[in-house]
Amino acid sequence: MRPSSLPYLLFFHGHAHGTELPQSATPLAYSIGFVISTGLLHLCGIVFGQLVRAPAGRVLIQATGGVIATAGVWILVW
Repeated sequence: MRPSSLPYLLFFHGHAHGTELPQSATPLAYSIGFVISTGLLHLCGIVFGQLVRAPAGRVLIQATGGVIATAGVWILVW
């Protein structure tokens, strides 16, 4: 992908999220929710990246993956 195409990708990606805006939601609250959730996802990635360095952290990450996988199966079944 060429760097010059990035603004177009960002525009259309933002447009896709904007069209998902529910009729009952206010655009400001919806945008704030996106910003907060994106920040929390980044924070989780940083924390997991730091945990990988410790042997106990690796076990914790594997356990977390197991919990997430179990929750996914539960959602699919129910």
